[in-house]
Amino acid sequence: MVQHLILFNAEASPEEVRRMVEEARSVLLKIPGVRGLCFGEALSPNARYRYWLSVAFSGPEVVEVYREHPLHVEFANRVFRPMAQDRLTTDFLVEVEGC
Repeated sequence: MVQHLILFNAEASPEEVRRMVEEARSVLLKIPGVRGLCFGEALSPNARYRYWLSVAFSGPEVVEVYREHPLHVEFANRVFRPMAQDRLTTDFLVEVEGC
């Protein structure tokens, strides 16, 4: 399994961010090989990044499929990237599941 992790700050209210995450869930889970989506908010008000979004892929081969899939590209360009211009994204191969 692979975790596509995104740490980000948003040019939006917390409510707007949560609506974006719900839209992300409804759109991105339709992409073949996407197994799940998790979201969280930093506990510390001084955290460098306010939000965390993780998309689980069934394997490394899904990374390119996801990156170029029309559903992802449209959602990212229309909703996510304009809202979350300050972000850090990395894909991790999961060595221990359930953590």
